[in-house]
Amino acid sequence: MIEEIIHIAQNNFAIQASEADFIDVLAAKINQLILHDFNKLISILYRADIDEKKLNHIFEENKNEAAGKLIAHLFIQRQMEKIKWREALKGKINTDSDEEKW
Repeated sequence: MIEEIIHIAQNNFAIQASEADFIDVLAAKINQLILHDFNKLISILYRADIDEKKLNHIFEENKNEAAGKLIAHLFIQRQMEKIKWREALKGKINTDSDEEKW
């Protein structure tokens, strides 16, 4: 799934990156937001539906890790969850009969 997110990012943002490079770039952008536009970061995390309790738990468990990298991993994980959910929903819709479709 991470490969799919990287592929989307490469197509939409003209970047060529491995998984580790992608996480590093995302973490750097997040760190910039932490330092210079924290409200924007909060807005992005809210729109991405990042669970605040989960984020706080991750910070507690990884006190010596860089915040940007932790948030980047959580952000990617959440996007992968959304992709899986959409694929499951898409499969369910495609298997329903025509009578049930709008």
